[in-house]
Amino acid sequence: MHMDSKMGRNVLLLFLLFFAFSQAEAQKYMILQKGSNQKSRIKYEEGDLIIYQQKGQGYFVSDRIKEIHPDFLVLTENVVKPEQIAAVDVRNKDERNRTLRNLSTLMYSGAGLLLVAETVNGLYHDKKFTYSNEGLIISGSLLASGFILSRIKYRYFKNQGRNKIQIIYLEHER
Repeated sequence: MHMDSKMGRNVLLLFLLFFAFSQAEAQKYMILQKGSNQKSRIKYEEGDLIIYQQKGQGYFVSDRIKEIHPDFLVLTENVVKPEQIAAVDVRNKDERNRTLRNLSTLMYSGAGLLLVAETVNGLYHDKKFTYSNEGLIISGSLLASGFILSRIKYRYFKNQGRNKIQIIYLEHER
């Protein structure tokens, strides 16, 4: 009998865990996407800061998303439909910008490491600061590449052409 009560508790616990995890939260978010390319998708959720420009306006507004509804966004200062948005500033939100920043840092680090190695090599062999032409050319190329990569950024997502702003609103019914 002792074994049956233990098994009964385990089955009950398993049932409760299954029921608790099957109650999925509502999925509400806004996505910015170019065509069908999911790699370039940028996702905004409730509580996120959005910097956007409305159609017909010449300036950007910074606001926080309070609520996401199927057809519109409720912001701290405004209510806006996706089709009213002309552009979104994505400099701080786009993951690709972080990748570019990391690549730029990698180039700078490689140039610095090469210059340090050249300095140590020159001091060890010649007892003075000497650099090889190849080492200077390669480190200069790495510095230039790092600078160019640091200037390339995805700045604005324009709501036109293949670019689209969509609201995904899946509410779980109980």
